[in-house]
Amino acid sequence: MHIVLVYPPPWKIVLPGQVPAPEGEGPPQGLDAETCLSGDILNIPYGLLSLAAQEIKNGHDINVLNLFSFSWKEIEAIIRSYPARLYGLSCFTANRRGTLLLARLIRKTHPDAHIVVGGPHATALPEEMLVHCDAIDSVVIGEGEETFHEIVQHIEQGKEPAGIAGTASRYKGRITVAPPRSRIEDLDGLSSPFDYFNEYILLTSRGCPWDCTFCCSTALWGRQHRFHSPAYVLDMLERIVTVNGQKAVAVKDETFTGNKAHVLEICRGIEQRNLNFLWSCDTRADVLDEEILYGMRRAGCQRISLGIESGSPEILKTINKNIDLDTVARSTATAKKFGFQVRFYMMAGNRGETRATLQESIDFLQAVQPSQVIFNPFTLLPGTREFEIAEREGRATRELFFTDDFLELQPLARDTEGPETHSIREWLVAHSGLRDVRDYTISERLAVFKLLPDTAAAHLDLAGAYYAAGNLDDAERYVTSALDRDYPLPGLALNYAACIHAKRNNLKETLRYLIKAREAGYHRVVEDNLAAAQEWIRAGGPGSGRPLCLQGGHGFEVTRPKRQPMTPGKIAYDDV
Repeated sequence: MHIVLVYPPPWKIVLPGQVPAPEGEGPPQGLDAETCLSGDILNIPYGLLSLAAQEIKNGHDINVLNLFSFSWKEIEAIIRSYPARLYGLSCFTANRRGTLLLARLIRKTHPDAHIVVGGPHATALPEEMLVHCDAIDSVVIGEGEETFHEIVQHIEQGKEPAGIAGTASRYKGRITVAPPRSRIEDLDGLSSPFDYFNEYILLTSRGCPWDCTFCCSTALWGRQHRFHSPAYVLDMLERIVTVNGQKAVAVKDETFTGNKAHVLEICRGIEQRNLNFLWSCDTRADVLDEEILYGMRRAGCQRISLGIESGSPEILKTINKNIDLDTVARSTATAKKFGFQVRFYMMAGNRGETRATLQESIDFLQAVQPSQVIFNPFTLLPGTREFEIAEREGRATRELFFTDDFLELQPLARDTEGPETHSIREWLVAHSGLRDVRDYTISERLAVFKLLPDTAAAHLDLAGAYYAAGNLDDAERYVTSALDRDYPLPGLALNYAACIHAKRNNLKETLRYLIKAREAGYHRVVEDNLAAAQEWIRAGGPGSGRPLCLQGGHGFEVTRPKRQPMTPGKIAYDDV
C-alpha cells in the first residue's frame, strides 16, 4: 500500500509575485516569517521517520515529505503528484494551521484517501482537530507506531479504522475517542529510522519522570522513563556514523542522563567500537556527576544543554521544576572542568514572573557563567498543566488555537497591561535567542587538556583558545595535532588553519585551506568564510586596502544543505 507521510508548513507560504494567501491563512501579523522558517524547526520530526521505518519494514511503499518551508503553489503540485491511500500529517502547535490547510487540500485532491494526523498538538486536542477540520479522518493520540500500524492494516483490508485504541476518529458523522493505548514496553522491538534515513537526531529513551508544569512530554510519552538497550543504541550509532557518514549527532532525549548505568554503558561502547564522532545531549543538572561527565567527554560529547528555566527559586517552585540552583551551579562547574560547551535553556514570562524574578535569572547567569544561554518567552502549550491552569482561570481557551493565527501562544506577547509585563517583554526582545555568555581561557583549556590529553577534541579546543588570544603558532600546532588524532570534523580544524594564514596575510594558503575545509564537510562558519573571501576578492583583494577577515570557531553544530526528507530540500513532482 502506498502511504505518504508529511511534515506540513506553518501556514500558506506565498512567494514574491504570487497571489497573496486569503485572510487568516498566511503568516501571523507582525511576525518575522523568514526567521520562523529557519533553524531547527525545519528538521523532520523523529516520530515521522519512526512511523515510516516500521511500515517500510512491513513492506509498504512510503514517501516522506518535508514541506515545512515550501510555497503553497508548490505544495499543491506535490500533492497532485503523490496520490496515496493513506496520508499521515505531523502536527505541532507551530504548524497547526498548515496541517489543517494541508488536510483540506489532500481531501480536495484525493477525496478517497484516509487522512491521519498525529504529533504533540493533535495528541493534546484530538477531538477539537476533528471538529474544526472535517477533512481529517483519524487522530493518533500519543505514541504512534503501534496505533498507526493498526490503522494501516485496517485501511489495507478495507475496514473502517474507527475505535482503534489510541485514536480519535470520525465515523458515520460521529466523533469518537477510543480507549488509550498502552505505551510500548520493548522499544528495541521498533525498527530503527537510521536503517532507511540519513538523520543525525537520535532518541535513546522516551518519557520523563519529572512533571514540570510547562512541558507536554507527559501527554505524548507518559511519566515512565523507557529506554532502548545500550546495545540497540550502539548499533544505531554505528549505522549513523560508519554507514550513513554522520560525524555530529544530537541526542534529543528529554533527560539523557536520567539513568547513570545506561549512559556509562553507551559511552564505554562508543569507545570500544571506535566510533569517531561528536555529539550533544539535553538533560537536567541534578542527574550529572563527575563520572558521567568524564565518560561522556571521552566518548565525544561536546555540548550539554540544561533546562534551567529560571534563576528565581520562587518561579522554579511555581513551575514544579523540582531543582535547586546550588545543584545547577555545581553541575555546571563540573561540566566546565571537562571542557563541555554548557548551554542553558531559560524562560521569561512564567506565571508569577516579575522584573525582580527576571533579574534573579540574569544575576544567576552572571554568577554561574555557562557557555551559552537561550532565553525564550514562556509558551502555553495544550496538554500541559500550565494550559489547564490558564483554562481554569479564563486566560486561554482551546478555541484560540483554531481562531487565532499566532505561531505559539505566549501570554507575554498578548498581555499589554502593566509596567511589569512591558518591562519583561522589552528585555526579552533585546535578549532572546542564542547568546554567548563566556568562553574558556587558555589556562582553563590547558587544565581540561591535562585531563583528556588523548582526546582530539581537547586539542582543537586548545587551538581555538590560542587562536582567540592571538597566539597563532600554538594555535597552528594544536590544529595539526587535532587533525593527526583524527578529529571527527576536520573541516572545522582546516578552517582554523585558513584563519591563521589569513592573519599572516598568506592569501594562497588561506584559500587552499578554505577549499580543503569545504571539501571536508558542510559547516556554517566555513560557508560564511568562503562568502567573505569571495566578496573580498571581488572588492579588489589585497588592493582593496582592507584585510581579509575570517571567523574561527568549532562550537557544536550540525549544519547541512536542504535535502529531503530531513530538511525541506527539492522534491521531484509534475508541476502541471
